[in-house]
Amino acid sequence: MSISPKTLLLLQKAGENLYAARNALAQDVQQHASRVVHMVASEPFGNDADRAYAQLRSIARMAHELQAMEEQLKTLYGSAMELAAAEPPVLVDLSDRSPRARVQPSALGVEEAQDVQIKPVQPKQPLRKKATASVTAEPARPRQRLSANDQKVLAYLKQVLDRRSWKPLTQVAIADGAGIPKGSVGLALRRVIDAGMVREGQKGNYRLG
Repeated sequence: MSISPKTLLLLQKAGENLYAARNALAQDVQQHASRVVHMVASEPFGNDADRAYAQLRSIARMAHELQAMEEQLKTLYGSAMELAAAEPPVLVDLSDRSPRARVQPSALGVEEAQDVQIKPVQPKQPLRKKATASVTAEPARPRQRLSANDQKVLAYLKQVLDRRSWKPLTQVAIADGAGIPKGSVGLALRRVIDAGMVREGQKGNYRLG
């Protein structure tokens, strides 16, 4: 149940009447205050001045009470507006939820009914492991036989190098120390390093392997 438009109109008119009455009392208070001021100025100790002052206070109190009533009526009118604007809730007919209300398969089109098919679930085939190529260790390469120049270079390096620290050497110094041509020292040094007898660190640094 909501507030009817007629009731809202009556509440609105009541508020307008209260507003008009409050303004009228406010004007009476101003006029009576002027008379009281005049009477007090002419007869400050007369009985008429006291009665006029008491009446002024009564009229002012009435105006204050009317203002409070107007504020209450505004709140009441706002609540009535909310009730009038509220729509009643929509009730759902419970009979629609009965088993008879369920959609029958016949309500579907023939083509749609034919399209609805239950397909058997295909069993998943186990994943085949990829054949991994067997990793076979490469046979150790036979150690290359050292030539005469290689042996001379190795003998010299064993004299000047050790296994604990690196030592810088130039190919010219190695050739002079081994007593071989300078053009042959590079190949001889490489064969000695490949054989694992000497290790090469940073460029020009060597130690025994």
